[in-house]
Amino acid sequence: MDLLETVLRSCQAEQYINNFKDHRIDTYILKLLVEEDLELIGIDDEETRVRVLQHFANLQIPTEKKRDITVNHQFLGLVLTQIKVQLMKHFANLTFALRKTDVDLCYIKINPAIVCLENCISSFEHQVEDLERNILKPKSSRNSNRALLLCGTLATSMLFLFAFARYTKWASPY
Repeated sequence: MDLLETVLRSCQAEQYINNFKDHRIDTYILKLLVEEDLELIGIDDEETRVRVLQHFANLQIPTEKKRDITVNHQFLGLVLTQIKVQLMKHFANLTFALRKTDVDLCYIKINPAIVCLENCISSFEHQVEDLERNILKPKSSRNSNRALLLCGTLATSMLFLFAFARYTKWASPY
């Protein structure tokens, strides 16, 4: 029995528990409901609606708030450092078990929890790779294009200057 069922039972409205479950209303959005919402859910009795709303208003449940997370270089560094430290601790624990001579690791069956951990780690690795691809995109080749353009222009102008100098040297009367 969860908090929603408890509140509805205290209001003598336990027959409406399935209506709330059908509409996927959980305890975190109870304080947001108004009388029209309860009518749409299927509570037809006005006294029951008023009792339910009074009980919902008295709940000490924090409503959901919008969280704005800024992902910058420092935040990513902190998260990746913490993950690295956790993985190093797991590695140290496993290394200690490997070095013990009285532990035989050949016939250990893999528990579902270990398989789940392995899947989580591989999923995390893929997510980190995607994050690196999206955030740390390689720099555009714009700088290399500028260098090629500059070298080509410089070589062409040097060629014209050299040709002009030769022409003026042969064309002069001296």
